[in-house]
Amino acid sequence: MKRSPRPHPEWVLMADAGIPFAIIARLNDIDAKYVRDYVRRRGEAIRGGPAPAPVLVHDRPVPRPVGYADTDRRWRARLTQLEAFLAEHHRRPHSPRNETDRGPGSEWALAHWLTTQRSKHGAGRLLAHRMNALDRVLPSWRVDDRTIENEAKWRLTLVEVLRFHQERGRCPASSRVADSPERVLADWLRNQRLGSQAGELGAERGAWLDRQVPCWRFPRSPGMRAMTCKLPLVSALSP
Repeated sequence: MKRSPRPHPEWVLMADAGIPFAIIARLNDIDAKYVRDYVRRRGEAIRGGPAPAPVLVHDRPVPRPVGYADTDRRWRARLTQLEAFLAEHHRRPHSPRNETDRGPGSEWALAHWLTTQRSKHGAGRLLAHRMNALDRVLPSWRVDDRTIENEAKWRLTLVEVLRFHQERGRCPASSRVADSPERVLADWLRNQRLGSQAGELGAERGAWLDRQVPCWRFPRSPGMRAMTCKLPLVSALSP
């Protein structure tokens, strides 16, 4: 009874990966013609699922298949557009709601693309080499526009508090006038105190306030009207 030849699915996988029949034969101490005939005769029956990724044989790259899809091509194009935008405008792209130009390469499209990258990163679905490329082009890409705007607004309000203190020699106090500038600043300081008590004020912001406006933790009272914080205004611009 003639024994059926032993199956060698690994030969088919290696051949599909671009390894020459001669090398497969040498590794298995067998004739190269037999390996070639085996793969051609039994390959279709053994193959299953997608073909393996191309490998290097003796440091020689295997040519890319004709139908190979370069999934990074579009992504790299968007990154190049972002890099050009940053070089021209010296700022990150924004996406205002009333923007009419939303075509490929527009500022709105680039801002939307960055939002997509942040979403994928938050979900753990952004590839590592793409994260590294974004870090190179725009180190702050992980921070969204709203967070940056809120931080800028917070720091500008702190500057106004310091300017008020330099002019009046005291911290802002609540006024009977509903929308007076001083009352707006006093309410802002009160919100910082409430946030600190609730554990919702960041450590960095608390340190800034402690260093720049030591009186911020104490509510205004008649006995504290002479309290001063002799600190330079410019120090509010750096942590």
